[in-house]
Amino acid sequence: MMWQSSYKLNNDARSKSQSLNFINGYMMAKHPSGDGTISKSNKHCPFVTAPISTEKEVNDPTDVSGRYSITRKKADRDNNNLALPFCPESKLPSFIEHDRLVLLFNAYYEEDVHQSLEEEKILHACEIYFYVEDGTMEIIQTKTENSGIVQGKFLRRSKVLKPGASSSHYGIDDLKIGNTLDIYCRSFRVVNCNESTRRYVLEHHGWSLNDVQPIPLPRDHFAEMNRAKMMRESGVPGVDRKRKMNDLKVVMESQLGKQSSMTDRGMFLEHGTDALCFHVTWDDRSRLYGNIQYFRLIYYLADDTIEIARASNTTRDGTVTFPKLLKRSKLPKSGQAFDNSDCYYWKELAIGQMINVFGRMMLIVKCDRFTRAHYQSNGIYLREDMPLEVEEKKAEIKRVVPPYNGFGSEEDSLRSCTGSINPPPLMKDMSSNKKSGIVLRFNASLVVDDDADDSSSTRKFAIHFFLEDDTIMIHEPPIRNSGYVGGQFLRRQPINHISASDMYIGNIVEVVGHQFLLRDTDESTFKLMECDEKTFPYSDVARLQRILSFKQDMIKAYFISHYDGNGMLDLEGLEKCCSAIGLVINHAELNTIWRRLKRHNCSSSVPFNKLLKFSAEETFGVKN
Repeated sequence: MMWQSSYKLNNDARSKSQSLNFINGYMMAKHPSGDGTISKSNKHCPFVTAPISTEKEVNDPTDVSGRYSITRKKADRDNNNLALPFCPESKLPSFIEHDRLVLLFNAYYEEDVHQSLEEEKILHACEIYFYVEDGTMEIIQTKTENSGIVQGKFLRRSKVLKPGASSSHYGIDDLKIGNTLDIYCRSFRVVNCNESTRRYVLEHHGWSLNDVQPIPLPRDHFAEMNRAKMMRESGVPGVDRKRKMNDLKVVMESQLGKQSSMTDRGMFLEHGTDALCFHVTWDDRSRLYGNIQYFRLIYYLADDTIEIARASNTTRDGTVTFPKLLKRSKLPKSGQAFDNSDCYYWKELAIGQMINVFGRMMLIVKCDRFTRAHYQSNGIYLREDMPLEVEEKKAEIKRVVPPYNGFGSEEDSLRSCTGSINPPPLMKDMSSNKKSGIVLRFNASLVVDDDADDSSSTRKFAIHFFLEDDTIMIHEPPIRNSGYVGGQFLRRQPINHISASDMYIGNIVEVVGHQFLLRDTDESTFKLMECDEKTFPYSDVARLQRILSFKQDMIKAYFISHYDGNGMLDLEGLEKCCSAIGLVINHAELNTIWRRLKRHNCSSSVPFNKLLKFSAEETFGVKN
């Protein structure tokens, strides 16, 4: 506690000694005078720290007197001394002794690749930083250029538990070179460390030279192939790329001062950017699902190149749109490797002529005004434009509605026969329905044969039955490492053969070829079923009470013969009692009786006399 005082220290020109010290691992303050004494003039100054007697430093771990002795507390308070806490030995705290001491280890882990034919495993090189002051670790994955995967920090600084251990963490001795560390489902193998780490573990932890002997990394053939590919792509001198020079590179080199060819400059000066435009069609109806597609052919007079682009698609024929069929280049007549003499020339293009565009036979049907004027100025006559649209004879198809197959609702199946994409049928207005918003929820499992897969029997489902429109929805909670995706198993839809009366515990319902066993339900569903005896007869408490009233004598005889001294009855005992007296009930009726007996009781068992009172109609009434 800091005290305020009017006391002022004398301005002493002498040098002040260190006023802080660590004793028994605790930071303590020494008297500024250095000798641990307090002058008479300063004895009432609380700011001056009391002297610390060195004989009170405890080195014996069995000495527990310390600050906890009442006698020593009183003596320290009278003499204005400070008593230190007891501890086994005097040492500096770990955060000061190992301040900023970090060990660096090199490691790697492998990851299988299942979707590539070129590589089988990916080798991830990592750096493991071990902080000695608190035993924490940090793992950073070495970044590889153009790897296509997220890299960087793999594990933030924290302590890492060993596999199968609850309190044992990885330490320095676990990081010996050649050891394998299992961290978050990945196996890291330590292969090397830096020089400062090697000196530290040899001097302070007694490692041998074999423990710090570096191990070479495994060879990654795919990474070597990728590096060689990047050398070819990045233009490293002396690497044969075996590719044609890009046109953009020619332009950039000419801008930097490289002399270009003067061969085609005369045509450019004569025609400039003039281009001829033709409309062409490609009739691909001879193929399966083929149709007629429309393109624009642009012929550049400056260098006799051709560009074919897709015309605007306004008919919505369902084909994928793309900007260009052929980029600007010379078009060979044969559709294969060519020289400049075997290419289309503008005089060879005319309306009604077929041209070969790399195996696609296209018909020229139309041209623009500039193209027609250019041909007339050179003495060439072009015929009139042909119709762009081609009339097709459509076959008359009579719509036949298929029979209902049992999947989904009949309205929804009929709706799918009217088109490929249709909205679902409109739902009925349930705002005025009394059962609007009421849902029955059950936990269920699949009913499988004995010779079927055992994993299917462990699948759990949540079945929701909506009373407002008698629709059903099934959801499967996802379970990790189960082999099943989980999620929505069946969207909300009506099932013709399933009604609300079929939804009770122990019943087996068949939905879309699967049989589900209803195992349990929630409290709200139990109450809804008990309040509607007509729809749910197995939850009728009054009916079950009347049935048990005829078995009173048999119930009393059963408890007399099976009395074990505690007088308590659980659910299993209730089932055995009903079976012994010859009462055949299902699981839903058994749960209804048990809920009535267990009412206002949170334990797992009830006194057996409650069953006797419940069976006695005149003494135990039914309260709904």
